[in-house]
This record gives sequence, C-alpha cells and structure tokens, in this order.
Amino acid sequence: MKEGVFASPIYWFDITAQEKAAIDRLYAFGATGFPFTKTALLLDSHSEGVYDAAIAMYKATCAYCKWEDQGIVTISGMTERDSMASSPKLEEVRELARKLA
Repeated sequence: MKEGVFASPIYWFDITAQEKAAIDRLYAFGATGFPFTKTALLLDSHSEGVYDAAIAMYKATCAYCKWEDQGIVTISGMTERDSMASSPKLEEVRELARKLA
C-alpha cells in the first residue's frame, strides 16, 4: 500500500476524536517507516469555512512524516443522511480516488 486517505466529518472546527486517535497511533511507525507515502484528505461538514484547523494539522503532519499530499477535498452542506449522494463535489472525490488508484 502506497496511499493513505484520511477522512472525517468536521465537529467544532476539527476532525473527530476517533480520526485523531487513528493518526496518533501512526506515531509507532515513525521509527520504522509508514505503510504509505502518499496521502489525501476528505472532510465534510454542515457549514462552509470550518476546515482551516483540520487542513493545517494535515499539512503539518504530511511535512513532518514526509508524506506526499495527493489532494484535499472539502464538502459542506452535509445536512441530512445521504447528502453526499447529491453533492456536486462527489465527482471531485471520485477524481481523487482515480488519482490514488
């Protein structure tokens, strides 16, 4: 595996605690090397303009771990179950997936 994708809804301007815990567990690979070298970030939320903290943390982590960022997709307007299915940004997510394949 050479690619890793981090995906999370945004709660209170940052990724979920569960996603943060998964990232924290990657610390153990620091000395031996990570199972991937390329990463991408997918974030969704109800509101626009809430992604800055999560994106900053992701970019800092990529720089520190020497991961090559393949793209960041943010999708707002997720107000109901299955909102993603009708999002105009869904094609952007698919394009990122094709890039990673």
